[in-house]
Amino acid sequence: MPPRGPQYYAFETLGWTSIILLFFLVILLLRGPFRQYPLILGYCLTQLILTGGEEYLRIMQSPKFYAVLYWTDEIFLNFLLFLMVITFTYRALGDSPMRAMLGKLLGAVFVVVLSVPLLVFKGPAFRSTSWLNHTSQLLSFCAAILNLGLWSALVANRRRDRQLLSVSAGLGIAVTGAAISYGVRGFFSLDWIWVPDFFMSATFVVCLCIWCWAFRSTRVQLEAL
Repeated sequence: MPPRGPQYYAFETLGWTSIILLFFLVILLLRGPFRQYPLILGYCLTQLILTGGEEYLRIMQSPKFYAVLYWTDEIFLNFLLFLMVITFTYRALGDSPMRAMLGKLLGAVFVVVLSVPLLVFKGPAFRSTSWLNHTSQLLSFCAAILNLGLWSALVANRRRDRQLLSVSAGLGIAVTGAAISYGVRGFFSLDWIWVPDFFMSATFVVCLCIWCWAFRSTRVQLEAL
């Protein structure tokens, strides 16, 4: 968190903006799209619950428990974003004759990415700050790369799903912003560590705006058929 000043209030503004957008997105999803995008609804609800828990622990001045919840938040939410990319990519393959083979490939990628942190990264799993940071970076980076494959599959499909294209665009911005932020954190001192965090929060807000636009009407997807 940046020192109190213009940066601090800008950071707080982004935080409250994301909360408002999350609530709005949940309302839009509950109008019907949640049946096709249950992962996004689950992501939004989880984000709201964990954000509320973090705020409570910050007010109660419990830095130890706050740190535990913060990293649990980061790992779990980045995992959900990674899972979204895998799921949406498989859906975008449609009736492609290569769907079965590529589905197995996506499953293998999923298993490998989840295994690497436990087998390769140093430090106690789920307890070391370094381990948690590298795991979040890996999930975000792999999600960003796979999202390019998702876009390729959507563009190659003659019956393009415009809603999924918009969802993929927002998802790509979020995971790319997270991957960059985690990657550059080591180059910033403690006084400036808020800069990559601010960048990640900003890209997350952009993602939410795109998702709200994508789900603004349940007719959008029908128009693509």
